[in-house]
Amino acid sequence: MNTLDLLVVGAHPDDGEVHVGGILALAARKGLSAAILDLTAGELGTRGDAATRHAEATEAARILGVRRIILDLPDARFEESEPHRIQVMTMIRSLRPSVLILPDPEDRHPDHRRAFRLVREAAYYSGLRNYPCPGEPWRPAAVAWVGGENPGRPDLVVDVSAVWEQRMAAFDAFGSQFTADPSGPPTRISDPAFRRGVEGRAMHWGSLIRATWAEALWTESPVPQALTQLLARL
Repeated sequence: MNTLDLLVVGAHPDDGEVHVGGILALAARKGLSAAILDLTAGELGTRGDAATRHAEATEAARILGVRRIILDLPDARFEESEPHRIQVMTMIRSLRPSVLILPDPEDRHPDHRRAFRLVREAAYYSGLRNYPCPGEPWRPAAVAWVGGENPGRPDLVVDVSAVWEQRMAAFDAFGSQFTADPSGPPTRISDPAFRRGVEGRAMHWGSLIRATWAEALWTESPVPQALTQLLARL
């Protein structure tokens, strides 16, 4: 069976691009297999509808050069329940990722916090041979997660300067979410300050390693070998 080098999970389309679009672009550029798994279509967001966000997500994945899968869990209403866990486990067993990157476990958005718990548990249980779930058992070799908008000290920092314009083109593909359009309802993420925050954090992480732009990850200690091996290939 084929395995996936990297799987980034988001609660909604655009979550992966906000935090690790550069890492995804680097993986694709280096010939690694990478994908984004969105748990929901983001259909309850203040701006845009499911069809619009699906089209934007498809374009963003094309820009990054990665595969994208959007599950049909209900936006804002998915649960840490057995049916939803089984759906995630089935995807993990099908995609067989070596490294899994999750949302921030302490993010301000409840969906992000819940997605972290749901997927991290599913990633463990998917490795149990006797767990009643479709597919052959598979457990990712490493799990990491992104930081929110006010994160602490990261465990790993990755130079993404070489793909920064590509990474931000994927971010900007989500026009319904991040464009300051006065004709639409105002939201926190459509304010230009949100984009400046993404850029500011990337500049800060880059300054720590003498790079122009960088992205940060958090993980268990000690850092899993599979994660360092993956990042060494970027």
